[in-house]
Formats: sequence, structure tokens, C-alpha cells
Amino acid sequence: MSDRSTSNPAADTPMRLPRHAWSVAAFTVLAGLPVLVSDPFVLNMVMMSLLSAAAALAWNLSGGYAGQLSLGHAAFYGIGAYTSTLLFLKAGISPLLGMLVGAAISAAAAIILGMITLRLKGAFFVMSTLAFGAVIHISAINFRDLTGGSSGLAIPLQQSALNLTFANKAVYVYVALGLMATYYAATLLIAGSKLGYSLVAFRENHDAARALGIRTLPIRIGIFALSAAMTSLCGTLHAQYFLYIDPDSVMGLSLSLNFALMAIVGGLGTAYGPIIGAAVVTCVSLAMQIYLGDQISGLTQLAYSAIVIIVLLAMPGGLGPGLRDALSRRFGWRP
Repeated sequence: MSDRSTSNPAADTPMRLPRHAWSVAAFTVLAGLPVLVSDPFVLNMVMMSLLSAAAALAWNLSGGYAGQLSLGHAAFYGIGAYTSTLLFLKAGISPLLGMLVGAAISAAAAIILGMITLRLKGAFFVMSTLAFGAVIHISAINFRDLTGGSSGLAIPLQQSALNLTFANKAVYVYVALGLMATYYAATLLIAGSKLGYSLVAFRENHDAARALGIRTLPIRIGIFALSAAMTSLCGTLHAQYFLYIDPDSVMGLSLSLNFALMAIVGGLGTAYGPIIGAAVVTCVSLAMQIYLGDQISGLTQLAYSAIVIIVLLAMPGGLGPGLRDALSRRFGWRP
């Protein structure tokens, strides 16, 4: 008797959920958290995770899909924070409008920077973005009359939707969730378009992409500018959430490293990876600060680095693709 009667190829094929069903479920759960949870610490952790996820998604458009590993994105984050704050303090312009001005300035700066540096390859591009971030950071410290220098700037509490200032942390969570959801949708749209395929083609083999007639430089400059503008919007929301900014908190090198780290840990060049990576990195970072912050100097950073290394060794492709493959093998379905 043939083995065909006992074999079932369909049973061996992973069952696929409806397209983006898992995304809808995840966002629904996140939307319900502020209703179910009232603990300020938990809401703060959720808020920071969502804001970090939005920034990581913005970085991932350029760093993940185009392979342009930037270590200067904190400069765009800071430009957004300082532009909206200064316009509010000096001219009384609403941060909701100021954030758009900051995004435009960041995009313009990214276009100029991209025209100069995107012809560079590998470490040379990385170092050029690192230098750009350092210059903006140092400038913010030295222009004390404008930025307040190392002392920073305090933002007056004037509760208003136009000022992006709210009494309830839950409202900030929903604003951050909306921003992250918009970035996630934009990432899916770009990834599935001709632009997304062109970016991936350049990332995988730039010489072959050029040989196929893909004009790589204009689209890379464009996606770099879009990534910068999106990061800038996150900076404004950061400023209005904490009502205080200084160069180290919104322009420090560690911030740029975190953006890249979140995308890499979660899954570089995927739409969902930066969200997972941001949740893990932010929660671990906050937990280390709370439980190990008063211990031996540097212990927090050591524990934090160890966890990141373990994750990357166990799942080189990132947590997102790793978990997806594990679910496929264990339960026979793919999200």
C-alpha cells in the first residue's frame, strides 16, 4: 500500500494566521493596558517602551532596510525636543506645531548630511554620523544662552492637547501608542513597496542594485531624511512627557546606541522587531536601574550588556524572527 494514505502534507505545513492578525491583537492588548493598569511605574514603563519603539522603528527604516547604520540619530531626537521647546518658551508656539518645525529641520539636516556622507561605505559612514551627533551635542552644551547648556531647559506645565501635556500618564501612553502604530504602518507600507525592495537590494548588494538601474543615492537620502523627521517627532514627545530637557538626555551617544540596539535585538530590517527589542531593552534597563542602581558602579551596565549578548547569541536574527520560528516549530503556525 502506498504511503500516501498515511501522510498528510497539509499537516506538515505551518498554518498561517490572517495577514497582520497578530499585530491587531498585540495593539489591542496595548490599548487596553492603561484601562487595566493604574500603577504609575508600570504606565511609565509602558510609555517609555512605546516611545522607544517608535524611535527604533524610525531608525530601522534607514539602518535596517537600507543598511545605513547611523550612530547620530540622537541628534535628530534632540533637534525635535529643543525646537519645540524653544518655540514654546520664546514665541509661545504650541509644541504640536513646533514638533512639525523640528521634523522639517531634522529632515533638512539629514538631507545635507546624507548628500555628504551616504557615498561612504561601512565604518566610514558610521563614524561620520557619530561625528555629526557629537557636534550637535557639543553645540547644545556650549550655546548656553539658547539651550541652557548642561543645566537644560524646564518646560512649564500647561495642560493642553495642543501642548501635548496631560495630567494622566495613560493619555501619554495612548499618544505614544498612536505614534508607534503610525510608524509601524508606515514601515509595512514602505517595506512592501518598490522603494522598500530597492532599499533591501542596495543593502544586500549595492553594486548589483546599481547594475539593475536602481538610483540608490536619491532613495537613500530620502529614507534617511524620513527617518530623521520621524525620530524628531519622538524627541518632542519626550520633552513634553518629562517637561525637562538637557543635551545628555536627548542628544547623548547612549541614546543613538539604544535606537540601534533595540532594532538589532528585536530583528533588524523587520517591522515588528524594533517593537519587541524596545520592550525588552527598555524594561531591562529600567529594572537594572531600580534593582542594581545603588550597587557597585557599572554593575547595571554589565548586567544589561550580558543580557543583550545572551539574546544575540541565542537568536542571531533577533528576538522577533527567533520567536516566530520557534512558534512555527512548536505549534505549527506562523504569525
